Amino acid sequence: MMKMRNKITAIVLVICLTLLVSTPALGSTSLANFDRIRTYQGGFSDVPSSAWFYSSVRSVYERGIIDGRSAGTFDPQGQITIAETIKIAALIHRGFHTASMEFPGGAPWYAPYLDYAQRNGIRINAFRNFNAPITRADFAVIMASALPDEALTPINRITDGAIPDVSERFSYGTAVYLLYRAGVLTGSDDDGTFFPGRTLTRAEAAAIVDRMIDADSRIFMTRDVPLTPEQIYLKVSPAVFLIQVLDENEEVVKTGSGFFISDDGLAVTNHHVIVGATSLRITLYDGEVLDAAGLYDFDRFDDTALIRISGEGFSYLEIADAPPRTGATVYALGSPLGLQASFSRGIVSQALRVVEGMTFIQLDAAISTGSSGGALLDVYGRVVGVTTATLPGAQNINLAVPIELFTSLSTERYMSFDSLLIRTVHYEGFYPAPDFGAIFGISPWETRRALGGTSFSYRVSDLPGDIADIIDEYSFIIEQNFFVHMGDMVVSGNVLSRFYNAWHDVILSFGLEEIRNVEVFTVNVA
Repeated sequence: MMKMRNKITAIVLVICLTLLVSTPALGSTSLANFDRIRTYQGGFSDVPSSAWFYSSVRSVYERGIIDGRSAGTFDPQGQITIAETIKIAALIHRGFHTASMEFPGGAPWYAPYLDYAQRNGIRINAFRNFNAPITRADFAVIMASALPDEALTPINRITDGAIPDVSERFSYGTAVYLLYRAGVLTGSDDDGTFFPGRTLTRAEAAAIVDRMIDADSRIFMTRDVPLTPEQIYLKVSPAVFLIQVLDENEEVVKTGSGFFISDDGLAVTNHHVIVGATSLRITLYDGEVLDAAGLYDFDRFDDTALIRISGEGFSYLEIADAPPRTGATVYALGSPLGLQASFSRGIVSQALRVVEGMTFIQLDAAISTGSSGGALLDVYGRVVGVTTATLPGAQNINLAVPIELFTSLSTERYMSFDSLLIRTVHYEGFYPAPDFGAIFGISPWETRRALGGTSFSYRVSDLPGDIADIIDEYSFIIEQNFFVHMGDMVVSGNVLSRFYNAWHDVILSFGLEEIRNVEVFTVNVA
């Protein structure tokens, strides 16, 4: 009876010893468990300090993950075997969970590591020859299962299909994409190609293992696959909206476009779209109509504005990491002539075009009046600019404000649209033409019928300041009242700037002239 009890005790002891080898003990689970347990003193003659893999080899050696092939060599160009890979995975898994990487000996030598891997969910295929070189695909599968997901946190945006020769649908695809997104794998060329069927050198394995156990060694990168036009439209259209601009009489006086750049209602448009607005009404892609809450900031010269739409949970556009290059394919989405969600395609004709000191992206994608404030998108559906203008009389010469010019605008202050308005007195009978004399506090020197309307002339000597500054300010007030500059004309040798308000069919022109030897500033309204 005593012998039987001793036998049972021995069996239990064997089982317990087995569990100590194969099952991680409870403890601190962390990459910090991988301490340096020995010092590398340049012992590998084939690992010079100038080699790209030097720091990785040193790291994994000092942490006890990968040894040399002999006393004095690492064999960096040699192929790593299936058995060596399983050992590495077992050491990583056990070290992460227990801070200990001690294993007993066995026959064959890799048996304890294989047993541990199989018992702890490390993915091991049905290999026939464990001494054979491992493929890159099998190495990725085994490595991805050696650490839990929380130790392989994604730090990179890698879209499905962005790795040229791997899809997530492949048997090894999930593991490969997991390691790319975690910054452990980077690919073997500038395109990020993985080459899953190739074998792996020991130097490459050292670099990958180093990134597995040391988060500071992981590589930041972004790899996207271009979307089809249909995919881009479906992705971005919910974020782009039609703008209706309302005047002080709550009448719609013009339309434009805008788009969200955050889910809490922060949106972008051109300054010239909202200038003069008492309020804005927007229509989303699904037909929902909302009122804009107000304005954050704007830059008149750059033609930029940040507005706020009340609500949350809005679809929004992702801003591109870099400006587009000349020749790049781009897409424009906006509301030309009020036709909401109009989508066009073109190329960047010139990535940096300066017009009258203003910086633009020149493009040939079709835009029209009302497209202003719309989104200019790259082939990934990311916004690179804000469609702004077309050059009259030219074929397919259109302009967009680079999106980076909006990043300097502030969201600290918040104001209503009408708080920016310069209160305007209008010429009687000619709404909405601004009354120059009433604005600047002088009376007309002469009033007469001319050019199919009425001309109001003011002596320059009576003006309350420099004529150039006054003309600039008056021009801005005209724009606030929804007049568009239509060009200049010459009348009796005098140059008059001509503006038109299409909503009220009013023409306004102004300029300097001389009447009976008196220099005057004349405003004609018709």
